[in-house]
Amino acid sequence: MASVAGVSTATVSKVLNERPDVGAEVRQRVLDTIGRLGYRPNAVARGLRSRHTDTIAILTDDLEGIFTNALMRGVEDAASAYDVSVLLANSYGDPEKERKHLRRLLDRQVDGLIIMSGNRVRPRSGPALPLPATPYVFLYEYGTAEPVPSVLPDDRGGAALAAQHLVDLGRRRIGFINGPASWEATADRLDGLTTTLAAAGVPLEPAFVRHAASWSPEDGYALANALLDAPEPPDAIFGASDDLAIGALAAIHERGLRIPEDVAVVGFDDRSLAVHQRPPLTTVALPLLEMGRVAGQRLLDAVNGEPQRHELIRVPCELRVRASTLGRQTTAA
Repeated sequence: MASVAGVSTATVSKVLNERPDVGAEVRQRVLDTIGRLGYRPNAVARGLRSRHTDTIAILTDDLEGIFTNALMRGVEDAASAYDVSVLLANSYGDPEKERKHLRRLLDRQVDGLIIMSGNRVRPRSGPALPLPATPYVFLYEYGTAEPVPSVLPDDRGGAALAAQHLVDLGRRRIGFINGPASWEATADRLDGLTTTLAAAGVPLEPAFVRHAASWSPEDGYALANALLDAPEPPDAIFGASDDLAIGALAAIHERGLRIPEDVAVVGFDDRSLAVHQRPPLTTVALPLLEMGRVAGQRLLDAVNGEPQRHELIRVPCELRVRASTLGRQTTAA
C-alpha cells in the first residue's frame, strides 16, 4: 500500500496514527490510497506496537439475565465515547468456561475486562485466571479483596426512597413483601425501609414483613393476600421486586379494593412491564445503564493508566412515581 501511494511505510504509519508531522498533500494521497484499496489496519498487530487495541470485553455469567442488556448498553455507551469496541463472552457461571474465555480474550490483546453478573448482587472470588497486566472491573457483583472497583446499585437507598414516598403520602401501615432471604438485596432493601420508617416515627410491624420463596408474581399474590387478611390490613404494600408488587396488585384487585385509595403499591426494579400495569406501578428504578457507564468509564480510566483500588461504588436508584401511589394525579413515566 505504501508503494502504491509513493511513500514509505513509516509515512503510512504516521498517517494512520494521526501524527502531525506529515504534509497535507501527502496525508491526503495516503488516505485516498487507503480508500481505493479498501485497506484496514490489523488492530492486534497495531496493539502489539502501541500496547492498546482499543477493545475491551464484557464477561457475563448470564447473557439472558433480566438486567444484562441494560448493563451492557451502559458499558458500550462509555466505550463508544472513546471509539473503543466491546466484545462479549458468556461463562454461564461455570468457572472453567470463564477460564477459557479469559484465555481467548487475553490472546486477542483486549485492553481491559468488565466481569459482570446478569441477575444478582453477590460476592465472588477473583477472576478464574490471574490478570496481572490487564485491568478489570466487577459489575453487579463484587470482589472481596481484589484491588479493583466493583459497581453496584444502592439497594438500601432505593428502598429508602420508596419508604419516604409512602410516609409523605400519609401511609402508616406499610406491608413489605421481600424476596428470598438468601439474596443480598433482600437484606439491603429491608434495612433501607426499616431505617427510613424508624426515622419518620412510623413503626414497621413484624407481621407486616413477609419473605417470599421466589421473586415471582405468584408469591407476591399469596403474601399480599396474607397481609390483607390481617384485622387491620396495610394501607400500602412495598414489593421488593416489580414481580412481587404485580402479584400484590392482583390480590388487591381481586378483593375489590381501590389502588391507591385503599392500598398504595410500590415495586422495585422498574422493568418494562411496570408501566403497563393497572394502574401503572410506582417503582424504584435500578440504575442499570448508569452502572454500566460507570463501570466502563472506570475500566477505561485504568486502561489509560489511572491506578485501581478496592472500592464498592454504589450508584443511586431513582423513584418512578406512577398511579399505583398517586392515582390520577400522576402520569406514567
